Amino acid sequence: MPCEHSRNLTSTENALNSHTLWSILDCALLVVILCGNTLTVLAIRCSRRLSNVMSNQFVLSLAISDLLIGLTLPYHMAFYLSDAIGKDKETCILRFVLLALGCSASLCNLIIIAIDRYISIVHPLHYCRLITKRVAITMIATGWCIALMLSTMPIYWNNWSANDECDIEHVMAPNYFVYIMLPLFLLLWVAMFVIYWKIWREAMNQVRRLREINFLHGGGPSDWKSIQVVLLILGSFSICWLPYMVVACTILSGVCTSDTGIGYKAAFSMAMANSCMNPIIYAWKNPEFRQAIKRILHCHSPNRTLPDPSFITANKISLRTTDTNVDSSEHKMTYDP
Repeated sequence: MPCEHSRNLTSTENALNSHTLWSILDCALLVVILCGNTLTVLAIRCSRRLSNVMSNQFVLSLAISDLLIGLTLPYHMAFYLSDAIGKDKETCILRFVLLALGCSASLCNLIIIAIDRYISIVHPLHYCRLITKRVAITMIATGWCIALMLSTMPIYWNNWSANDECDIEHVMAPNYFVYIMLPLFLLLWVAMFVIYWKIWREAMNQVRRLREINFLHGGGPSDWKSIQVVLLILGSFSICWLPYMVVACTILSGVCTSDTGIGYKAAFSMAMANSCMNPIIYAWKNPEFRQAIKRILHCHSPNRTLPDPSFITANKISLRTTDTNVDSSEHKMTYDP
C-alpha cells in the first residue's frame, strides 16, 4: 500500500511537472503570437501606404486569425491547471471550437494569400481588374465563413461525457477529423504546393527572359532567393501543421492516446508556432512593414516619413549659400556709395 501510494504520488507529480512545462511553453508562444500579430495589424491599419495595397488586406486577415489563436491559448491552458473546468459540457466544447475557428481561419487565409500572389505574378497586367476591393472582401468573408462552419461542427457533433476528461480523444468525434479536417488540410497543402510551384516557375521564366535581353546578368542569386521564399512558405506550413494532423488522427483512431508521451503536446505547440512565423514570412520581410513597425515601436506615426539624409545635407548647404548671398547683399547696400 505505501509503495502504491508512492507511485501514485510520483505519477501525479510527473503529470503536474508536464503540465507546468507545456504551460510555460504555451505562455511563451502566447507572448510571441500576440506581439507579432498585433504589430502587423497596427502597421497595416495605421499606415496609409500599407493599407492602400490590396494584398495587405489578406495579410491583415491572416494576422487577425493568428491573433485569435493567441487569445484562445489562455483558455486552453486553463484545462491543464484544473480538471473541474472540463466537467461542464459547454465549457469543454468551447475549448475546441475556439481553437478550430482560429486555426481554420488561418489556413483559409494562407490559401487566399497564395491565390493573390499567383494572380499578381502570373497575371500582373490584369491584377487590378481581377482583385478589386469587392472581390477581396468577398474572398476574406468566404474564408471566415468556411472557418466558422468547420469550427462549430463539434457543438452538435461530439462524444462528450461527464465521466471523461476534456481531451481530444474523449470529446471530438473521430469522423470529424478523419473525414473532414484531414482531407481539407491535405487539399489546402496540395493547392498551396501547386500554386507556389507555378509562381516559382513563372518567376524563373521572367528571370530567364530578362537574362536573354541582357537586363540581368548571372541571375543565380535571384533564382536561389525565389527558391528560398517557396521553401520557407511551404516548409514552415508543412513542418508546423502536418505533425499535428497526423498525431490527432492517430489519437482519434485509437492508435494512441493524448496521455502517451509528449507527442500530442509537442505537435500542438508546433501547430501554434505557425502563428508566430506568419507575421515574419508574410509581413516583416517587407521593408515598408519593417519601417512602419519600427516607427510604431518608437511611438511615431508610420505616415510621417523622415526626410532622406542626403536631402537634409543638401538643404543645409542651400540655406548656407542663401544666407551668404543675403549677407553680401546687405553689406553692399550699406557700404556701397
